[in-house]
Amino acid sequence: MRSGTKQALATFLGSKEVQQERQATELEAEVSEFFVAFKLPVYRYLLGLVGNRDDAEEMTQEVFLSLYGTLQKGTRIDNVRAWIFRVAHNLAMNHQKRPHIVEAVDEAEWWKLSQERSDPANDSEQRLLRMEKRTRMLKAMKCLSPQERHCLDLRAEGLCFREIAEVLNIRISTVETFLDRGIRKIAKEIND
Repeated sequence: MRSGTKQALATFLGSKEVQQERQATELEAEVSEFFVAFKLPVYRYLLGLVGNRDDAEEMTQEVFLSLYGTLQKGTRIDNVRAWIFRVAHNLAMNHQKRPHIVEAVDEAEWWKLSQERSDPANDSEQRLLRMEKRTRMLKAMKCLSPQERHCLDLRAEGLCFREIAEVLNIRISTVETFLDRGIRKIAKEIND
């Protein structure tokens, strides 16, 4: 091989390596942006499904590693948020199928995690009313079917009906039905 051809080949291979490295860096930045945007909602959703902080954290990381791997393969994802929650949901369902010892999250910690913002109420009467309301809400949530709970949890995380349908692999009309039933059950329990 002539030295000019060798040099051109080396330049070509070098630029290809640089391009691949640049693409990997851009992909890492893209996945990092999704991680920052969806880490907490995915974690809360998983914690509600599996009831264990460590498992929820581990599965949250698995979701974003899976996203990176899928995008690295060049697979096109039309709705990244729905895809992320679908993977999270599938991981949680697979986790529940495996035999394991569950460390339950106590109700106070669950409520604290679900609030995300501090409550400005400081006096005893307001705190007592909040605790009573929380107790009624937790009781009402126990009356929901798993499908109703999944739909309500995903809706609370900001997913639209179409995205919830994608995540749970059900029709939009079914999502509407589960949400309607769930809201009615909660309203009935809270108002009784």
